[in-house]
Amino acid sequence: MRNETRRAALLGLITALLSAGLLWPGTTGKIAGTVIDKQTGEPLGGANVMVEDTEYGAAADLDGQFTILHVPPGVYNVQFTVIGYAKVTVTDVRINIDQTARVDVGLEMEALEGETVTVVAERTAIKEDVATSVVSVSNDEVEVLPVSSIDGVAGMQAGIQGGLTIRGDGAENVLFLLDGVTLRDPRNNQPVSNIALSAIKEINIERGGFNAEYGQVQAGLVNVVTQEGSKKAYHGSITTKLSPPAAKYFRSKGIPDVHDPDSYWMRPYLDDDVCWTGTSSGVWDKYQIDEYPSFIGWNEISRILCTDNNPDNDLTPLAAQRVFMYEVRKPQINDQPDYEMDCGFGGPVPLIGRELGDLRFYTSYRRDREMLLFPMTRPDYVDYDWTAQITSDLSNSMRFRISGLLGKRYTMESNWAAGYYPRWPHEIADVAAYSHQAMFADWDFCLTDIAHRSLAGKLTHTLSPKTFYEVSLEYFYRDYYTRPTAWRDTSTLYEIVPGYFRDENPFGYWPETEEGLIVGSTSHASKARDNTEVSSVTLKADLTSQMNFNNLVKTGMELVYNDLDFDYGVIASASEGKRYDNRVQMRVFPIRAALYFQDKLETKGFTLNAGLRLDYSNSNSEWWNVDPYNSEFFSSSYNEDAYFNMKDSEPQWQLSPRLGISHPITENSKLFFNYGHFKQMPQYETLFRLRRTSDKELTAIGDPNLMLAKTISYELGYDQILLNDFMIQLAAFYKDISDQQNTTNYTSIRGFSYNLTTSQSYEDIRGFELTLRKTTGRWWSGFANYTYQVSTEGSFGREEVYQDPSLQKKYDEATVNLYQQRPIPRPYARANLTVFSPGNLGPEFLGHHYLGGFSANLLVDWQAGEWVTYNPKNVSGIINNVESLDWFNATLRISKTIHLSKFQVQFLVDMNNLFNTKRLWQTGDQDYRRSLHLPSHEKIKYIYDPVTNKTIEVVKKTEAYDNIPGDDKIGDYRKPGVEFQPIEGRGSIDLKNDSGEKGVIYYVWESDRYLEYLDDTWVVVNPKRMNKILKDKAYIDMPNASTFWFLNPRRIYFGIRLSFNFN
Repeated sequence: MRNETRRAALLGLITALLSAGLLWPGTTGKIAGTVIDKQTGEPLGGANVMVEDTEYGAAADLDGQFTILHVPPGVYNVQFTVIGYAKVTVTDVRINIDQTARVDVGLEMEALEGETVTVVAERTAIKEDVATSVVSVSNDEVEVLPVSSIDGVAGMQAGIQGGLTIRGDGAENVLFLLDGVTLRDPRNNQPVSNIALSAIKEINIERGGFNAEYGQVQAGLVNVVTQEGSKKAYHGSITTKLSPPAAKYFRSKGIPDVHDPDSYWMRPYLDDDVCWTGTSSGVWDKYQIDEYPSFIGWNEISRILCTDNNPDNDLTPLAAQRVFMYEVRKPQINDQPDYEMDCGFGGPVPLIGRELGDLRFYTSYRRDREMLLFPMTRPDYVDYDWTAQITSDLSNSMRFRISGLLGKRYTMESNWAAGYYPRWPHEIADVAAYSHQAMFADWDFCLTDIAHRSLAGKLTHTLSPKTFYEVSLEYFYRDYYTRPTAWRDTSTLYEIVPGYFRDENPFGYWPETEEGLIVGSTSHASKARDNTEVSSVTLKADLTSQMNFNNLVKTGMELVYNDLDFDYGVIASASEGKRYDNRVQMRVFPIRAALYFQDKLETKGFTLNAGLRLDYSNSNSEWWNVDPYNSEFFSSSYNEDAYFNMKDSEPQWQLSPRLGISHPITENSKLFFNYGHFKQMPQYETLFRLRRTSDKELTAIGDPNLMLAKTISYELGYDQILLNDFMIQLAAFYKDISDQQNTTNYTSIRGFSYNLTTSQSYEDIRGFELTLRKTTGRWWSGFANYTYQVSTEGSFGREEVYQDPSLQKKYDEATVNLYQQRPIPRPYARANLTVFSPGNLGPEFLGHHYLGGFSANLLVDWQAGEWVTYNPKNVSGIINNVESLDWFNATLRISKTIHLSKFQVQFLVDMNNLFNTKRLWQTGDQDYRRSLHLPSHEKIKYIYDPVTNKTIEVVKKTEAYDNIPGDDKIGDYRKPGVEFQPIEGRGSIDLKNDSGEKGVIYYVWESDRYLEYLDDTWVVVNPKRMNKILKDKAYIDMPNASTFWFLNPRRIYFGIRLSFNFN
């Protein structure tokens, strides 16, 4: 049961605050301009300005100036009327979130009664009032992109990488808003962003310079506004995409499937050369032995079983092999398709809608199923999200909306990394590819269901044409349910060999210790447990007022109340599932509040956004106040009934200035600058962590008074229109981040140790972004961007604290903890090109232009290779010394659209990894790295020679490794089907006295030659043969799990979208 007393107090506080102005993020824009007499230039005061097919409008003041607030994003026609003047309609006026659309109009005297002049709004990519790097993507633009999620749309922009990593900061530092409602898991700050694309009206993506109304944001802002149901007619769409069943890894000659007799998982147990006597019996050479799991042989397995005093498991070698084949029977190639479904539908509520303020609705649903690399505890990953909103005009000046969200993820959790849910092929391979248990059982990992729901109500009240306020109440809930798979059926037995019976193992969870012949014990798997429930209640509203034509003022407050009930941990091995190895059980009720004020000053040559935000945070809890080496609290001698000093959490206040300036230089160019302070709440999960082992020893503890991370951000940018159609943007940014969350390990003299959550790390991120964009065109459009980013990070204080002074002194003298980490930058770039044929292209037949409606969208993605540390000789000071291959990917969408009256049908084909690019998995394998031919020298510096007028590169011989010299990079690979040719390096070879191994080529450093030992004689390898070996890279010792060498081959989705609008 939830704490009713706390709920009552919360409701009382909400009631008290309802009379105050509170905080609601921007979901609309505004229209502003001037109406004049076209001939005289005199202002036309009293001109009537209306946005067609809406209730939005205004009257021009005596200076002819007008402002229309609170206009939802979209494209509108704006009508201007004055008695005695011809009516003017300006079409295609685009409204973006938090932006001003400028519409200046000159009216002419009416020549004919009822005359109307139509003008197309001037489309300019220069947004004079925008002082930050922001991209607005409309639903029409989203529809042509080869992506299926909001994350995918955002990830195409400059400064953003996969998983909503924005300018070097992870998704936990991103604020995600859906119609102004914050969708964030209060447990770990992760955004909930799997919203149906069919529901989207506009996505607004900001990478810096956030206004004062936005809090708890450090990296970026993703502001999504959804469609609203029409008052008059029904409209909607449904999109389905399906990818036929196919392996998630490359299949070709030289790459065996899992059940192939030559695969990593089968050969030691089926190859007659070694399966009976073992892999170390002398038949295989050392390279083959290293390539496969070590196996003692079926003869030895049979001997052990027949001499263990248990007659029920006696097996001959051949019978034991047959039992092994039963254990590995699970199919490995998924035979089900991947699919995506995305649909939306809205319109007036039937029967009662008109009587209830034109009550209308819009609902959407998204479902995604992706088969895993190979079946594990689940065969697939599935998630769905359903949204719905109902809107009513309570009066001409008052609107009320209720919106809801319901979703769930069906995934699985790793046993040893709490909160890690592997899904993508490389994640599955990383954690399971070398485990027979994970490969062939269904109980290695745990089932996890992560459900969420949200409910929000928002009231909008227009007090005057220039002032309105909004009040909302939001509720967000998420629960985690992690448990083992279904219990094993032990009632049915199968006769594997005559007289030997087994149940369905390795299928089904069984907590007792039971070993298979090769597949492991269930007592060491299915260990993760999670029954956490978290929720938040948020009260928001704001007051917006156009004080005069130039000043738009917003002010507000926010209150957030969290209810966090943590219950998660890991079951101890061999405990029959009854005892936790470690567990966290904690229920807390932290609160946050905020107050802000901001002013947007707009003139024709200058826009200033200035604001202040006051944030309040209180963990609202008591916490243990004990000596860091108190053995009665931290060690296994802990007694739950013992009394320990407690301390109330302390509130934190933070005043954050925000400033943004946009200064148009010419009609086609502008400069912008922004500066701000931003606070980010740490992840509550680690803030309130108190984790003990089964013997009560504490291993991790949080700190509710942890200092909030602080970011000071600067950005300077320049926008320029080129050739009327192209917009180029240059943006330089710098972020100074302090008090970042990390951990410090404490070790006592008595031997116990634990991790304390601290905030002693820092980071600064700076970079440069270049974007070129063409958003309109009859035949083509597109964009390209490039990002160069550098980061420096480090720590203040110690990462290890010892009670023993001598150990502390030794650590302090040897530690490099205070050294700064400076990863080598990895610039990245994207290019997107859309080519289309106009809908009316070509001859018409049966009402359709068959050459029109075609579209091809190509997305190309590149990133420079990572520099990694390869230092097998453990030389001090070596870091980031070896380069990896660049990363490249291409995605293509081809579509054909057919218009049928009120319906529109689109057939589409998406191709991921268009060029079927191979990328080697598991490049961290040390045998693989040791076999690469790497540069023998490393760059030290560059010096300028004034005599030759040239820059000279200074190099030295590398000390970190003794690899054979060459130009390989991490990620290079031996072509599938090419036989492995071992090459080893030697400093020198005494041709008379030294010997070598059969089949091995030796590179001699002293003479720079390749030799081999044949018939007790050293000979130079044939140059033609050697060149072929080097060209094919036959010397590379590939990772052992050869089935998964290359993941994510070309994937093709076939889809259809049906749209309709009965207006």
